[in-house]
Amino acid sequence: MYGGMKKLFLAVAFILLTTAFSIDATAQVGFQPEFLGNANASRPGFALKFFPSYFYQNAVKAHDVETAFEPQFWIPGFTGDTSRDQLQFVIHVPVGYRIQNSATGGKTSVTGLGTVTTAIEYYWHLVDTEDFEVWFDNGIVGGWPTATNNKGVSISGHDYSMRIGSDSFSVGWYQENFIRYKKWIFTISPIAVSWGFRDSDSKVRNGLAVTLMNNAIGYQVASWAHLGLNMGMQVSNIVGDESATGGNLPNTWRAWAGPAGLFGIDDNTSLQMAILIDAYTKNVNRGQGIFFALWHHF
Repeated sequence: MYGGMKKLFLAVAFILLTTAFSIDATAQVGFQPEFLGNANASRPGFALKFFPSYFYQNAVKAHDVETAFEPQFWIPGFTGDTSRDQLQFVIHVPVGYRIQNSATGGKTSVTGLGTVTTAIEYYWHLVDTEDFEVWFDNGIVGGWPTATNNKGVSISGHDYSMRIGSDSFSVGWYQENFIRYKKWIFTISPIAVSWGFRDSDSKVRNGLAVTLMNNAIGYQVASWAHLGLNMGMQVSNIVGDESATGGNLPNTWRAWAGPAGLFGIDDNTSLQMAILIDAYTKNVNRGQGIFFALWHHF
């Protein structure tokens, strides 16, 4: 790698709190696969991450386009040495557009703000040698009721036909790791959990969501590029329920895989990409999409 690049690759995966698909059309805004690494601030200060993405849901012929902005602020961790540990403070602001076929044969669309999340993440540098490097990270996430609803159509007692995001609070925790061994890099998030409280508009409580093995593996093909694969599985609506009917929500399952890439532009800038292809879904519309993340430390 060129100078300083080995510390550019630090795994940061911002796990989607809960992607709920019930009787209402819900946009994919906020859903992120694990990227093939991320950028680590080598010094305290401000960074910005930009997430453009596109996701297509086959059964309902829905197109979801998202642009998310993520200001980040890095400070030294508990040791005071940024090469040993760091703290990161984040706000993730997604703005999206969705259009899909309606039951009457026309098209319905919605544009607006998705679920805003805030996070604090702690990075601990466990190993740092020429051929082997390990970062161990833990993050706490809070989600805010900032959904955008397209009102005017009633579906099963709800006065909207489409929405982006959720009008409920949520809390979550995730654990992830970055491992570099010679020319191989691994981003491994074995588990992320979140709890969605009752939605003030739909009266739906999504409850527990679990994301398992949201991982990526890559190999250095050039001094500035790693190419590889990403994969993961998410189970949502665990113990979820709906006040309007008094019934429990069905669990939703999504398992995905696809190619990924990480491209180092310089020591302060990187571009990541991942293609998500659903391999298995249950109670969720199957689809595929492409996700990008451009990071720059000022």
